Amino acid sequence: MLQPPSISSLIPQKHLLPNGQTLRYFPNNALGLVKLDITVEAGSRYQRFKCQAHAANQLFGEATAMRDAREVAEFLDFRGIVVERMADVCVSNLTFYFLSRYADELLPLVREMFDAPYSGDGGSPITQAMFDAYVAKRRQQLATGFQKTSYVARNRFYELLYGTKHPLGTYAKPEDMDALTLEAVNDFICERYALGTAHLVMSGDVDEELLALADRYLASQSLGGMSEPSLPQPNPESGEEDGLSRQRPLLRGVDVRPGYVSYQLPNAVQSTIRIGCILPFFQLDNQEIPMRQRPLLRGDADRLGFVSAINNSQFSQFMVLNTVLGGYFGSRLMSNIREDKGYTYGIYSTTQIHRGSIVFYITADVAKEATQSAVEEVFKEIDRLQQEPISAEELDRVRNYMMGDFIRSIDGVFEVSERYRQMASTHVVDPNPETDPLATSLLEAITQVTPAQLQSLAQTHLKDLITVTVG
Repeated sequence: MLQPPSISSLIPQKHLLPNGQTLRYFPNNALGLVKLDITVEAGSRYQRFKCQAHAANQLFGEATAMRDAREVAEFLDFRGIVVERMADVCVSNLTFYFLSRYADELLPLVREMFDAPYSGDGGSPITQAMFDAYVAKRRQQLATGFQKTSYVARNRFYELLYGTKHPLGTYAKPEDMDALTLEAVNDFICERYALGTAHLVMSGDVDEELLALADRYLASQSLGGMSEPSLPQPNPESGEEDGLSRQRPLLRGVDVRPGYVSYQLPNAVQSTIRIGCILPFFQLDNQEIPMRQRPLLRGDADRLGFVSAINNSQFSQFMVLNTVLGGYFGSRLMSNIREDKGYTYGIYSTTQIHRGSIVFYITADVAKEATQSAVEEVFKEIDRLQQEPISAEELDRVRNYMMGDFIRSIDGVFEVSERYRQMASTHVVDPNPETDPLATSLLEAITQVTPAQLQSLAQTHLKDLITVTVG
């Protein structure tokens, strides 16, 4: 088996900005390229209208008080600067990829973006035409999504897991765009987009000159905590029916007690299957700290923002179990449902970490007539994991795959910084880490977990699974 890598490179270096804010960075001066991530606490959990957080993420910085949208686009294009945008339930992220020689031109523009007067009195750089174009595009994206079985299955699956009162259990529909206004987007940006509360991460060609530019342009004077109310507990009973027909499947005696939900999508030529559950591997910490005193990840107060932690040992062992079941091309689900039965071109299982919870799910697109048979085969493979220990030969094969995949996943400073950013925003790791306990635990699980431990995990956690089919 491949030797475990050193995890020292997974720990960011820290630079204290003049205002006391912390910039984390992963240097590699051989690249000549820089990645800058700016993460703000501006996800959908804070919105008052559907798509408010998404609209803010997409429109923020498209223009500034000094440059209109055309000028900003030309500035970025001429210098080959790539901007990526992402908004999830908790955070909104802006990523800039740029040649280090353009840092002295880009960072002033970034500061312009955050200093722009977003307001409803006509002073906002976001014009009505920009907003109307976004609304039309987003409405079409949503309408197109609802014609796809995979999109509908994902929405219904999360709705059933969390309930519609939880931000992970809600989703936008095309008609929701009618209630969104430019004023609401500007208000959201005013409330949530501030450099002083942002989590700043740089990677690549980071040197003293670049850090000096960061001191000048990224050190906002407006420091302070940002409200971070507790996420509600999942409440599956609050899901909406909305055309869903529920039935209890007959799966060769395998108990799938939470239910089987089938949704008919007209004109669909295939079905999408989603099967899974919420895993109980998150444990809350620092409960005695009032929520209002938990600032976003910044400065020396970061540890107060670190309010959740994963049970690293069990979760890491479950990652091995997941790989056996459906985590790589040689997995049991692929061997059975793709190679043997021919029901699908691809099927996989995975875990998705959210702040405060982890979701496990299996998904595949299958021929409509094979939907029920494919679901039955999935539960047969789960039943095998619960009833029979994994062979030493199969486990060794999985160990080798997982070790190689982990080494590949951190083979590059941008990959390392993205891994850290995601784990910090979901509170998986302390934002001021001295070690990486999850990586350490994962490497231990890959090399040391036993067949008996994996069988026990399957018996404990691969039960009470929700099944959704759309097609």
